[in-house]
Amino acid sequence: MDTVLFNFHDLVLILTAFECLLFALLLSATNQKRVLSTAFFVGFLICHIFIPLHELTFWGKQFRIWLLDISPNLFFLGSYAYFVDGPLLYLFVRSLLYKDFKLRRIHLLHALPVALYFFHMLVSFYLQSYERREMLVETQHIAYSAPYLYFDAAGRFIRVIYAILCLKLAFTYGEQLKNVFANLNKRDLAWLKVMLVSFLGLFAWEAVLLTLKLYGNATDNFNLDLLNVIGLSGYYLTFFMLNLLIGLKFTLFTSVAAINESSPSPAAHENLPTEDKTHVESIKQTMLQTKIYTEPDITIDQLAATLKLPTKRLSQILKQDFHANFYEFINSYRVEDAKQQLRDPAGASKTITEIYYEVGFNSKSVFNTFFKRKEGCTPSQYRNKNTVPVSAQEDNNNFIP
Repeated sequence: MDTVLFNFHDLVLILTAFECLLFALLLSATNQKRVLSTAFFVGFLICHIFIPLHELTFWGKQFRIWLLDISPNLFFLGSYAYFVDGPLLYLFVRSLLYKDFKLRRIHLLHALPVALYFFHMLVSFYLQSYERREMLVETQHIAYSAPYLYFDAAGRFIRVIYAILCLKLAFTYGEQLKNVFANLNKRDLAWLKVMLVSFLGLFAWEAVLLTLKLYGNATDNFNLDLLNVIGLSGYYLTFFMLNLLIGLKFTLFTSVAAINESSPSPAAHENLPTEDKTHVESIKQTMLQTKIYTEPDITIDQLAATLKLPTKRLSQILKQDFHANFYEFINSYRVEDAKQQLRDPAGASKTITEIYYEVGFNSKSVFNTFFKRKEGCTPSQYRNKNTVPVSAQEDNNNFIP
């Protein structure tokens, strides 16, 4: 980047900053309801306006000269974004998945690394003489000095940690969905996990760059060609990932079903209150009489309202008496209903697809998985070996999973 003005690498950085600026302005203008997740996403995009500009002005020779003519104090402003985009990505994912998420004072701890970095830059750069600051930027010696490298590396590794935390959130959320919804295929967040794994790879790639710089500092032997290749490829990876993230924000992110974070599942060893024992039979009778499980989009809140029970108490009863989360509980009734229909000669004309839709499933793969887990065979195999003559068939209407 030191020889050609506006080469292709420069254009990628400029395009990255411009796209992030454009979409940050668009999202800010359309965020009329002041959605917290959108605010964090805008903050993340703003970080990625400053990061490419920092790379462009510090590593591009002509840009560096232009900015030095104005003031050396303008350098490194974008470098603070390396300490901020990780926390903002984490807060964005958390506020997207959990509707009861609120900012609290403890979240100020996320700002601690950037505060420490500012203190370091204040001592090692901003409080130096004008000539010293100019020399450090013009020669780029500061970028290879031990204190700056340590902080720079810390910023990159902190991003890796936040990407891992985001992934942990996504997997935890996936398990918590089973306490709320009976059908999950419409809420499959595989795309979110893939996206976060990609960001983890990107952040890890940049952490490798800083690891090599630290090694070069320790051995006094910087492999500039290798550093250049890794650094430039990071620009393209960032450009690709941000375009992917922006595209997802306007498509799949809107389909996320946010749930409450503050209602953890009860521990299995907790004793069920005596008064709740009376609700168990009521739950069983309601399931059999109303067949509410056949509603494809039934949620635990809807079942709790039908039973006139608090949602948290119902979740506790399911966990401790039925030994299942809501997802497993509802689908076990669906499987039992499907088994009854598969055994019934009168329903032989029904296809298996018709049956699984009728009992509440909306995915063949989920139906087959649940059925095989419970019976050890496929629905077709079950039908073939369990169909009995009408005269010999028993009344199986009152089944209990």
